[in-house]
Amino acid sequence: MKKRPGGTTHLSISLPTEEAKILKRRAKRAYGGNVSRVVSDAIRYIAYEEGRDALIASFGSKGRPTRDEARHLDEDWGLSDNKSA
Repeated sequence: MKKRPGGTTHLSISLPTEEAKILKRRAKRAYGGNVSRVVSDAIRYIAYEEGRDALIASFGSKGRPTRDEARHLDEDWGLSDNKSA
């Protein structure tokens, strides 16, 4: 196997069978079967979320929308159901 630039660390993980199938299916579809690439994609997404959360936390209470602001954001982003039962 070719050595990768930048160094790597080998991990051994256990996943539920269905999650492993999802991982392998995406690896096959997107990266010719390279599961490590799929895991790297997931880690980059997690790193993005961590950075976003740290940025929001740096604003303190100003970074948290009021209930009304949150409701408006949900409506604007199509995340709320405005239909009555």
